[in-house]
Amino acid sequence: MKVNIQDLAEALSQSDMHQGYIDIASGRVIFLQDDLGEEEAMNHVFDIEDDWQHYLPLPNAVDAAEGEMMQRFTDSQRLEVRERLNGILQGTSPALKFRQQVKHLFLQQAWENFCLEQFKAMARDFCEENALEYEDA
Repeated sequence: MKVNIQDLAEALSQSDMHQGYIDIASGRVIFLQDDLGEEEAMNHVFDIEDDWQHYLPLPNAVDAAEGEMMQRFTDSQRLEVRERLNGILQGTSPALKFRQQVKHLFLQQAWENFCLEQFKAMARDFCEENALEYEDA
C-alpha cells in the first residue's frame, strides 16, 4: 500500500471544503463530495467512524497554511510585484485581495503551480509523520 502524493495533495488543497481520509489498508485517499445526499454523507461518515482504526483523517491544510503560502509566493516574486503583494497581505481581507491581485498581474498559473508544489510537500510530510509509504507518481 502506497499513498499517491498527487491524490493526497489534491485532497489537501480542498481540505477547507471537504473532510478527507486515507484508507490505511489500501493507501486510497477518500473525501466527502458535495454530490452526496445528507443521509448518504452521514452513513459514509458513520462507516468510517465505526472502522476508525483503518482510516486516517486529513487535516485542514488550506486554513493552516494559506497565509504562509501567500507570503512565500510573494517573497519569490520580483521587487515591484513583491511590494504590491506585501501591501495586500498587510491589509484587511488579504486572501481574497491577494487572489484578485495575482489574477490581475497574470500570475494565476504561477500561483497554482506554486500551491500544487506546496501541497505535495505537505502530503509528503503528512505521510512521513504518519509512517505511510508513498509514491510520487
